[in-house]
Amino acid sequence: MEPSSSSSGSVNGSSLMVMTESHSQSIVVQKDKAVTSMSRAYLENKAVSDAKSLIAELCRQFYAMGWVSGTGGSVTVKVHDDSVPRLDQLIVMSPSGFQKERMVPEDMYVLSPDGFILSSPASKPYPYKPPKCTDCALLFMKVYGMCNAGAVIHSHGMESCLVTMINPFLKEFRITHMEMIKGIQGHSYSDELVVPIIENTSHEGELTEPIAEAIRAYPKATAVLVRNHGVYIWGDSWISAKTQAECYHYLFDAAIKLHQLGLDCSAPCHGPIGKVNGFWGSGGNFSRSFRTAAFGLDYMMEPSQHCILLDNEGTATPTSFITDVLFPYALDNVGKHLAATYGSKETQEDINLLRSQIQDDFEQGVSGAVPIPPDYVGKELVIASLVANVESMMRSDRKVIALKQLQGHIWRTGFQSNELVGVVFDDVPEALERCMYILVAAGNHNNSFLPNLTMVT
Repeated sequence: MEPSSSSSGSVNGSSLMVMTESHSQSIVVQKDKAVTSMSRAYLENKAVSDAKSLIAELCRQFYAMGWVSGTGGSVTVKVHDDSVPRLDQLIVMSPSGFQKERMVPEDMYVLSPDGFILSSPASKPYPYKPPKCTDCALLFMKVYGMCNAGAVIHSHGMESCLVTMINPFLKEFRITHMEMIKGIQGHSYSDELVVPIIENTSHEGELTEPIAEAIRAYPKATAVLVRNHGVYIWGDSWISAKTQAECYHYLFDAAIKLHQLGLDCSAPCHGPIGKVNGFWGSGGNFSRSFRTAAFGLDYMMEPSQHCILLDNEGTATPTSFITDVLFPYALDNVGKHLAATYGSKETQEDINLLRSQIQDDFEQGVSGAVPIPPDYVGKELVIASLVANVESMMRSDRKVIALKQLQGHIWRTGFQSNELVGVVFDDVPEALERCMYILVAAGNHNNSFLPNLTMVT
């Protein structure tokens, strides 16, 4: 057997180990101290060759559909043999880092039922990279073992990524009363299709346990979505997996389009997305109480293309929280904040902005402006003059960017240290959770730069 084209190794671990056999006519697989021998002829029989050709063909089709572009995604199938139980059948997998639309049968890996590499592709000349089994191998093996699947497809289709981003708090995708649900194993038109969503990680192999937990929690599911990443879909044969994959992508796309129209894909009538107490999260004329709670950075999220603009004062929080808590805190802590962060780029930008504003105030004859000495006199004198100017601006209730930006940074520090405790009306958290256009980045209508998201439960 040629060293470059056949090898043995295992994907049942944190790393892939491959051991090349140069002159052997067979590949020896160690399993539970029982040694079996598999002939080279068997690894090259028609069933294995057909499986390799099938994956190459499927990859070309899936590339055209946008599921495996940029070398992303992967496909694996069991080598069907009526005389061998499915759990004991050989496995063929696509390689990692290859252009899926250009793959040929010779590019595929063959694995034993327990994950040992039995045959690997030969190296190709530059600019191809050395062959490597798919990074999805560990996850594929987990699905095979837990679901007795005959094929698994990993897609990076845009719709499978975007559908997990509509609501970053949800751990499930739900849709009902769509004809294509009938194409999902075990479901009918009126059933509610539920697909678990797991969080993405930096390395594919780290998803192995999360996907196993999702399979255990959702035994009826034949797919698991990975947020901001894609989807894993399986079936008892390649036809079943492919058919379901097409249906899943159709349903993901339908859900996105329904959402864009303001319609609820999880409701049987697909009516308008539900309102909360008759409003969409903005202010209303109704009596309500408020509550306090401490919010840390764990609640902050990366901004997305959707946001809700809230007026802090009187809408999300009582006006008294702004006037009696936030403003006094900024006034009391401006000197402390400047001294603690004086050397940071952010604070130096704040100081430069204040210098510019104060220079404009002098030119316009604004009362209360105090000259800012140059840096070489020492930071203590610079900070003292800055504090005097900030105090004057706040007492005059100045609406200038230089002041508001510094206040926002002071308040952010207060929330991070839990010295400040957010206050929201009782109905605000419920409204934000149920509104489909979720608050992932909020503006503050009073022109300050307070990070409102720290106040969301």
